Amino acid sequence: MKQHFTVLLLLAVSFSLFVCSTDTSPEDSELVRPTEWWENLPRPVYANLEQIETSQWWFEVYKLPGNIFAIYEPNQFEEIISYLVQGDKKSLLIDTGLGIGNMEMLVDELTDLPVTVVNTHSHFDHIGSNYQFEEIMIFDDESEIRRLKEGIPNDVLRKHVESGNVWRGLPEDFDPLTWKTPPAKVSRLLKEGDVIDLGGKTLEVIHTPGHSPGHICLLDKQARILFTGDLFYPGPLYAFGDDVDIDDYVNSISKITDLCNEYDYVCPGHNEALVKKSVIPKVNHAFIQIFRGKGKYEEDSGIRRYYFGEFDIIVRSNMIKNQE
Repeated sequence: MKQHFTVLLLLAVSFSLFVCSTDTSPEDSELVRPTEWWENLPRPVYANLEQIETSQWWFEVYKLPGNIFAIYEPNQFEEIISYLVQGDKKSLLIDTGLGIGNMEMLVDELTDLPVTVVNTHSHFDHIGSNYQFEEIMIFDDESEIRRLKEGIPNDVLRKHVESGNVWRGLPEDFDPLTWKTPPAKVSRLLKEGDVIDLGGKTLEVIHTPGHSPGHICLLDKQARILFTGDLFYPGPLYAFGDDVDIDDYVNSISKITDLCNEYDYVCPGHNEALVKKSVIPKVNHAFIQIFRGKGKYEEDSGIRRYYFGEFDIIVRSNMIKNQE
């Protein structure tokens, strides 16, 4: 009987070790989040931009051409960037960040105009402070709308401020144990080609699914800037998530490549606030190379990180099927 119990115990332990060894998330891979990622900060681009002093150390605010403020959160791994675009009558807040700092208070310091929020998509790092604003827009997609209406609970968010994700501390009034994204009410649903009028400045909605189903870019023709959200940013592009459609992603990159004559710069959702448009055709070409079975990459935890210099692309290994 004792021997039988010992065998069962060994089998249970072996199974437990097997489960633990195989139950790894791509997000935990060094290819996604390098150890001590903050060693590359500050990013050189910010030395060339005018920084605006505010009352909140969690945010860094930079003035961009076209009466635009970049609102950067460099202290957390996502390095999320929101943008405040000012017209003559209204201001538009493109995404609302993590919800760690007080976005409403910060925006009040930057503009006296009424503020409307537009979300490029509804991932946690882009909608954190939506609940602080009354006017909220998002693309008419069921999954994007649902995340806004339901909010995001603490058990999903908490890991993003645990060890390795934050490097210079957190605001004194922020509690990681109660951090959540409260539900927010959508006031306008957007569709392809819609125009957001701020008075003297308009932004056009461009549906760019792939990173998520209802992802959008926003084109400011007056400033010749394209706000790309998570479709493009300098760094490893996440084309491996659960709601990624790789065919849509590739088509959306091609779509904004075709629009290159309408903008000079892109304002991405992460890392760097102002990037020359010349990188966009390079991203388009990179995807073509990947699906031809070319390109330098490393592989781990079911994902591949392809290296292209100005940016990288992370895809699931099983996405690369039809190689020439």
